[in-house]
Amino acid sequence: MAQWLIVPGPLEGITVAEVASYIAGPYAGMLLADLGARVIKIEVPGGGDPFRAWEAGDDAPAFWAYNRGKHSLTVNLREPAGVDILTRLIRRVDVLLENMRPGAMDRLGLGYTRASAINPRLVYTSITGFGSSGPYRDRPAFDGIGQALSGLLSLLSERSSAQPVGPNFSDSLTGLFAAYGTLAALVRRGQTGAGQRVDTSLLAATLAFLVGPATETLSGGPLPGPLTRPAASQTYAWLASDGLPLTVHLSSPPKFWEGLARAIERADLIEDPRFRTRQARRAHYAELRDELAVVFRTRPRDEWLARLTAHDVPCAPVYDLRDVFSDPQVEHLGLQTSIPRTKATSIRTVRSPLEYSATPSAAPAAPPRLGQHTAPILADLGYTPEEIESLRTTGVVTLEEHNN
Repeated sequence: MAQWLIVPGPLEGITVAEVASYIAGPYAGMLLADLGARVIKIEVPGGGDPFRAWEAGDDAPAFWAYNRGKHSLTVNLREPAGVDILTRLIRRVDVLLENMRPGAMDRLGLGYTRASAINPRLVYTSITGFGSSGPYRDRPAFDGIGQALSGLLSLLSERSSAQPVGPNFSDSLTGLFAAYGTLAALVRRGQTGAGQRVDTSLLAATLAFLVGPATETLSGGPLPGPLTRPAASQTYAWLASDGLPLTVHLSSPPKFWEGLARAIERADLIEDPRFRTRQARRAHYAELRDELAVVFRTRPRDEWLARLTAHDVPCAPVYDLRDVFSDPQVEHLGLQTSIPRTKATSIRTVRSPLEYSATPSAAPAAPPRLGQHTAPILADLGYTPEEIESLRTTGVVTLEEHNN
């Protein structure tokens, strides 16, 4: 592909065609882009990824979050000329990443069998809701459905009063597994020269994330719920006198429990039969939590954190997302990054958590404007200026200069 796509990073030289929208597929593409891959996002002319206008206006943070560092190619895949564009692209790229409904790519004539015949080195990564076969294959699926069907939701809220909570776990986990699988397939291709298909789903990826509690359940253990893991790991959260929350994670070494008891000046609890061992503390989790809640309401959070830290107890303030970025350790690691844009204000977001000694990555680029790279990508695929203009006038593509 053309030089204008090159981005520094471990995946420099790898090009990805992304036929995906919303979260799972775009997140996988963004992770690959963060690693230096050239990600060409195929978008519908006129509107593009629905996340572009998810909130007021047409420049939503939800789109920024999952699409930084990509290039936007608008193509109407309902037109034969649009399918031809994607076909030409497939010949040139290393990875095709798609999260369309099962069968949609086959109906375009670009399912795995056809695409791999066009490009035998192609890694073809597919994300679905429930898998590419089976009784649920054709059902619509979103994050909440993946959480519920995998059992994750039962570990986040009581089944008797089930309540969806937290961020988009299933979508993000599926994106992570899709990127992980894609990387493995690229390594294998480097050994054999041949590409392959990579398949994952919201259901499979989320259940794989639950490998610990799932294995314990399948081994005959008690059915886990929202407090099973906190009780086992001895994780607690309390409010201090100033109303600010903090947490401790005692794990299994006795020294952390003993350090906590001494930090709060309750060494008597160390020999209390209810709390003497981890198994006892696990069995009496709610009692210990409630008893210490009274203690922690007697001093402000900063004082408790200082006392706990002095006794080497694993502890932390419970931050909201406004607090996080002013924490000195977060600032030291530079986890917040700012991405400049030429036609809008800069984006503040979270940088990749990965650091490499030999292939340091540049700061991520801004998410693309709709159709921003259509013309140069088409030119690189061999379309003449006259052919590009014809594609525009017939509605097969849109070019940025003609977007509103």
